[in-house]
Amino acid sequence: MSMSTPFVNVRTPCLARAVADYTQVLGFECLQQVPGVYARLVHGPLCVQLWACGAVPGRWERVSPQHKAFEPGHHRVEIVGIHALHERLRKALLAPCRTSLAGRSALHAHRLDAAAPEWQPWGAWEARVQDVDGNVLHLIDRAAWLPDPNWQPPSSAQRAVP
Repeated sequence: MSMSTPFVNVRTPCLARAVADYTQVLGFECLQQVPGVYARLVHGPLCVQLWACGAVPGRWERVSPQHKAFEPGHHRVEIVGIHALHERLRKALLAPCRTSLAGRSALHAHRLDAAAPEWQPWGAWEARVQDVDGNVLHLIDRAAWLPDPNWQPPSSAQRAVP
């Protein structure tokens, strides 16, 4: 993972369950984990940092009366290569799961909002995926407007007219 890899911080009430979901269902790779506190996962051009939020307050900390239980978030993250990432997520989510009640079925297919990223009129590809806690990762790819990273300006010899 390079320093320019986009990442998103996601809170979760149960870190172990979220790590299992991201790695076993969504196909992420766990790069680092501090059990009960933090996990860093990567999937292609996307890095997700999971943070446990349901910990018991420390010795001097008190939960305020305004404190609410966990609420899932909506996270926008810009990436490059949304089509390849979306296809890998789709394959992972459409993999059939064997259960005693449903037999072999794609239990997680509803967590990806579309069959492919959608082009938006403002010039970006967008897709959304939902994790087990209800957090939504809103993926945005503006690469259609970025120059090709392999493009090189013509040299002075190429610019000269014969």
